[in-house]
Amino acid sequence: MERWTGRVALVTGGNSGIGAAITRHLIKLGLVVVAVDRKIDFLQELASKNESCGRLHPRLCDLCQESDILGTFRWIESYLGGTDILINNAGVTGQNSLIEGSPDEWRHLLDVNIIALCLCTKEAVDSMRRRDVSDGHIFNLSSNVTHVMPQHAPLHFYTATKHAVSALTEGLRQELRDVNTKIRVTNISPGLVKSNIFKNCIGPDTHEAVYKRPSLDPSDVASAIEYALSTPPHVQVHEIIVKPMGSMA
Repeated sequence: MERWTGRVALVTGGNSGIGAAITRHLIKLGLVVVAVDRKIDFLQELASKNESCGRLHPRLCDLCQESDILGTFRWIESYLGGTDILINNAGVTGQNSLIEGSPDEWRHLLDVNIIALCLCTKEAVDSMRRRDVSDGHIFNLSSNVTHVMPQHAPLHFYTATKHAVSALTEGLRQELRDVNTKIRVTNISPGLVKSNIFKNCIGPDTHEAVYKRPSLDPSDVASAIEYALSTPPHVQVHEIIVKPMGSMA
């Protein structure tokens, strides 16, 4: 991991859950982390601590706003030199089934889970190629629902977006190969992870019901990212599936 010391990583959705765990983990590994979210209270507190001071740069960013995303990348270029690692972690789910949902809800999921991911990826790859970065790395946070269809209707459209993330990961791998870069891309597909996504997007009752089952800690996902980063540059870790012990799927 020594070659990543001092390098710049961008983490989306970094204020809580998996994103917060990834942010903390990368700081401990010696990286400089730009963590973005619509709320950054946790990130600001973390940035003020000695172990994070100077290594963490919290930034407000609404991933549904193209100007916010582009502004973030311009700031990184101006003040930190450019992005070496991108972790597309941010994601949302809906509250309704397919037969009861609305176009507004579907568009919101598409904006955050797919469009923002694609735009961040494009900007990160552009930054890496302009600077001749030979070992850049893109991580897409997908989900185990791409391998097992959930029996919970409000997750069905969300599941479709995560299938799209897996397809985009392979498409990006092919495109990076075809333009002769050494930039790697890894799809992380966790099973159930302890976070507030269900409480925030669906409601506390669903949150309580879901977490009666075995689950992962967000730090487990961060460890998977460390593993992929630690492999030699010629190794393409294309997908990592992480499940809690005792899970039904």
